[in-house]
Parts: sequence; C-alpha cells; structure tokens
Amino acid sequence: MTTSDRQRVAAFWDAYVESWLGGEDQMPGELESWFASYVGAGPGEVTREGFPEPYHGDLLGLEHTPRMVVLGLNPGEFRPRFQARDGIFAKEIEEHGSYSRWATTCPYNRPPWTLPQEMGRNRYYQARLSFTRRWLQDPSADHRDLLIFECYPWHSKSITAPLRPPSEVIDEYVWPPIAELPVRDVFAFGRPWDGIAQALGLRQTRKLGFGGTDYGSKVSGRTVRTYGLPSGQRLVVEWHPGSAGPPSAKETALLREALIDAGSDGTWITPSPRAEASVDQAPASTPLGPSS
Repeated sequence: MTTSDRQRVAAFWDAYVESWLGGEDQMPGELESWFASYVGAGPGEVTREGFPEPYHGDLLGLEHTPRMVVLGLNPGEFRPRFQARDGIFAKEIEEHGSYSRWATTCPYNRPPWTLPQEMGRNRYYQARLSFTRRWLQDPSADHRDLLIFECYPWHSKSITAPLRPPSEVIDEYVWPPIAELPVRDVFAFGRPWDGIAQALGLRQTRKLGFGGTDYGSKVSGRTVRTYGLPSGQRLVVEWHPGSAGPPSAKETALLREALIDAGSDGTWITPSPRAEASVDQAPASTPLGPSS
C-alpha cells in the first residue's frame, strides 16, 4: 500500500518524539535547519527542554477526516509539568503509543491542562474551535474536525524575532499532508503570517479589507490576504489591530460570503458532512527514524 503524505509526516514525528522521550537530543538535518530558522531573545528564547509539537488534531483521520486546518506560530510557553520528559503529556504520549494518537485527544482543551488549579480554560483553542463551527456552519463540529499546524514546532513564551521557516521544510512536512485533506481554505490568524507567507514565496491572490477590496467588514483595520498554496488550496491570512484571533460570528459570515458564497468557482465546496475515518489511518509499519 502506498504511504500517504499524512502517514509519512505522522510517522516521522512519531519516531522523533519517541526518540526525544527516550533521551535522544540529536535532530535530523532538516529539523536542525528548522530549529535554527528562529532566534528569539528574552521571553522569545526557544527551548528544547519540551518536546516539539508540530501539529494537533486527527492528522491520520483515525476517527474522521479533519474539515478545518488552521496555522499557528508555535506551541507557546514551555510548561515543565506538562511538556518535560517526565511531564504529564510525555507520560500520556507513552500511554497512547505515539505522538499522532495522543494529538487526537485534544490535550490542551481537556483535563488535566484545563483544571482550575493547572492552566485553566484554553482561550486560544476555544476561539479556533468556535471559528471552525461558524465556518463549517456546523455547531456539532468538535476537536476531531480541527487540525492545527505550527509554523515553528518548539516552545517559547513569546515570539520576539521573525519566523522564517525554510521553504523546503514546509514543503516537506506541512503543505503535503494538508493537500490530502478536503479543505479549500487554510486559515492563519495574526499579521506575522502575512510575512511568513511572503517569505515562503507564496503568490498573493486577493487583498480584502484594509488596503484592499472592501468586503463589508465593520472592524476598522481588518485585513485579509489570500495566497495560493502548491496544492491549489488557498491560504487565508486575517488580522486586525490588537488581535491575532479569529473573527466574530458576524465577521466570519461576511468573510465566508466574500471567499466562498460570492467567490467560489464551483471547484471546491467547504465540507459540511463529517467524513468517516480515513482508510489511511495508521502510520507506516517502519517509521522514519531521526537519523534516516
């Protein structure tokens, strides 16, 4: 059976995280260049004390195929109690048998992370899940429908320098698995993603809102830029002053009308029925090792 790109990428990260949990610090060359592509200082200093988190969600379609893809910047501040080699999440990964299976459990939107005495409610994740439901027009959409890829998989408290991931790494580990999913639009919230898209050499296809075509947004300064992905899918970058989060329900409806209802060429349809589990639901039997 031919290995899909989702299987290939999941197998690679499963093997690397397993080696990291076992005490191995050496990274394969492509990860070294990815790690070195961001150099933050102070609160932006990156750490390798926590395991890398390249994506969250049901990448392999173990339960059903994701219907929404969102791009994040990085996994955020390192929390040793959860993300160290002896942390809660490291133990959970071992119990689930792989990073890919653990990532399907919505670890940042369930206990113990969300317990009041721990980290509490995860507003970042909740905002993106709410956007997923609004965009899909499906109030029943849940964490299995949402897949989040990080631009930079390692932890830092904040971002204090430009994120410039090597295009060849993104072309290998991010765009191909996304290309296999039944989504037309991939979303990225926050102005930094506009610079990242340009640094990756993506072709800008539309300018909406501030500095572009008025599409009816009531928010001053709201900016939307779309870029073509190698797969033919569309990257939608959205931001407005003071926020790097998804738009409200009313603003989502306006954006949806501008991008889908009024601008569709009929080739793509935003998926509404939930897809069943993918037949490509297990990593390759011999995963890529960190030294391959």
